[in-house]
Amino acid sequence: MKLKWIYIVFVFFFIMSQAPSVDAVEQPKVAYTRFNSLWVLEKNHELIIHENANIGKFNWSFDGRWLVYEVTPFDGKDTQPQIWLYDTLAKKTLKLKIDGHSPAWNPHDQTFAFLSDSILCVVEVKDGGPIIHQLTGGVSNFTWDGDGTNLLVSASASLFPDGWSHPRLYEVHWGLEKKKQELDVKVTPLHTISSPLKYEDLSILAIDVENFTWSNDGKSLAMTITPTASWSEDSNMLSVYVKENKLFIPLGEILNVPNWVKWAPNKPLLASIQGGGRLHGVVKNKVLTTNTIIPNYKKVHTPKGYADISFDWLNDEQIVVARGPESTEKAIKYRSSLYLVDLKEKEAVKLINTPKNASDSEPHTLNEGTKLAWIREDSDGKRHIWIGRSNGQDARLLVENVLEVNWSKELEK
Repeated sequence: MKLKWIYIVFVFFFIMSQAPSVDAVEQPKVAYTRFNSLWVLEKNHELIIHENANIGKFNWSFDGRWLVYEVTPFDGKDTQPQIWLYDTLAKKTLKLKIDGHSPAWNPHDQTFAFLSDSILCVVEVKDGGPIIHQLTGGVSNFTWDGDGTNLLVSASASLFPDGWSHPRLYEVHWGLEKKKQELDVKVTPLHTISSPLKYEDLSILAIDVENFTWSNDGKSLAMTITPTASWSEDSNMLSVYVKENKLFIPLGEILNVPNWVKWAPNKPLLASIQGGGRLHGVVKNKVLTTNTIIPNYKKVHTPKGYADISFDWLNDEQIVVARGPESTEKAIKYRSSLYLVDLKEKEAVKLINTPKNASDSEPHTLNEGTKLAWIREDSDGKRHIWIGRSNGQDARLLVENVLEVNWSKELEK
């Protein structure tokens, strides 16, 4: 009988050891930089993709198969970065024949766009190799529309003897004619942005447009209007363009930080971290704000004496935010913890008990809001990826020593 029980216990633990964990099955791929190299974590295994170079922007295709990224060699001979692709199925990398920057995937297929100087290019990623199409010039920034059919682009203002011109928005439609297989490109003017651009007591010189992000219904486009480079360090204007009504609505002062503007997952509600003043050792006057667009209504969710540094939507009613006491002196280091903000409640709930002298920030919701990943900076300034449930429970260290991080949307199978 004793031997029988030993056998049963052995079989039970053997079966449990063979069963895949929830994290292994449901965790999306994640790419990250570390020590002048680019890495990918797939099925809990780290793979080095590119090394011994400066890695710039990188992001995933909609299905998680391809990773596009910028590379600047250490020799510094290139005037702009190289564009590389990594195929997770073939486990191979390839370099585009044209250099450029700011690659961004179509939200629905294996096509991406990038800028080569100011020329907008689109790349069709085929099994036989990438096909590059040059669409139009004079572009400063761009984004795909919600269904991936057209691109919306900006042209920055220029300085003339009598002053600055105005930045403009255009829609670019492209396709191949079926008979001749020739590239057909149509550019449609959408809006000329007024300058100076005003909101209440704030007024900025409108020079360029950056950080585009569409609402879920594809009707409203949020963006950051930037002045001259030095001025932009302290103050920019968050604005929204409503395509259907051709309305351009300034919403408030903001820094030029890409992930500080995000729409709710399923409704036209915009969240942002608003407030002016550069982030150089002092973190203050940075408040989590939500805006409805039509009608325009604004609400601040940050209590006095605190500053918010990053956030992500958990669902249409809840936001996870990195929050900490304001630091008004450079000698006092700003440290944040993760809080859950319910838009219907007055007070936020602390999710993570951050260790002393550490800081939790850059929350990122995964698996339709069931999981939460974030960056923990330790007392030595090293950054690590942590992951847990959306309520903060079962938190564990996932990857050590990272710099920039980008999660794929597609779950690993």
